[in-house]
Amino acid sequence: MRSLWFILFFFLGVVFAQAQEKLPPAPIHYFNDAAGVVSPQVASQLNEQLADFDRKTSNQIVVAIYPEFWSKTSPEDLAQQLYTAWHPGTKKFSNGVLVLVFPKEHIIRIQTGYGLEGALPDALCKRIIDDVMAPAFQRGDYNGGFTSGLAAIMKATAGEYQASPKKKKPVSWQQILFSPFGFFLLIILCSMIFNRRRTSNGLEPDVRGGGWWFGGGGFGGGGGFGGGDSGGGFFGGGGDSGGGGAGGSW
Repeated sequence: MRSLWFILFFFLGVVFAQAQEKLPPAPIHYFNDAAGVVSPQVASQLNEQLADFDRKTSNQIVVAIYPEFWSKTSPEDLAQQLYTAWHPGTKKFSNGVLVLVFPKEHIIRIQTGYGLEGALPDALCKRIIDDVMAPAFQRGDYNGGFTSGLAAIMKATAGEYQASPKKKKPVSWQQILFSPFGFFLLIILCSMIFNRRRTSNGLEPDVRGGGWWFGGGGFGGGGGFGGGDSGGGFFGGGGDSGGGGAGGSW
């Protein structure tokens, strides 16, 4: 019985310790680069852009870059905890966005406030990460990745961002062969061979009703198979998040 109580208290202690994980204080800028991966000039420019964006729209976008992922929890849980602690966005509209990046582990997380879940749904956050930010980070271009990524986020909050359409991969002959359409073609081929053999043996094939017929010239149908050091300071406005957003890596 004592061992059972010991295990229970130990488990509760671990849960309590994780719940009381020490979080970094709220950042003093909109763009905060503790890892030093962005040039000071670009960091200052991005901070000015985000501060000006806040003044014009009240939408607060906060970026925090840390050298490595220190938390014992997941990036999603950490982003939610930091959002709750820092409160980007206004209390009335919860129109904030938190962008977390950990270069050592190649982790990206975009966390959205309640008020921007419509303009920045999870799928769009994922597209911005995968199509805009991650490719630049893979090349070591953090300046370009953050510049383009934040521009896409700002446009999205204004309903102006249009994600580039996904390129469709060409269909291989193996996929066609083992698809239902390929099985259909196989039946046709076998039927044609069988009818030809009947004809060569003096037997007439049954063509009542037209047999296998593909009008318009056969197959195809006309297609194929196809931290800055200067600028505005960040002050959380009381916004909250319900866990919306997306994560990714490079």
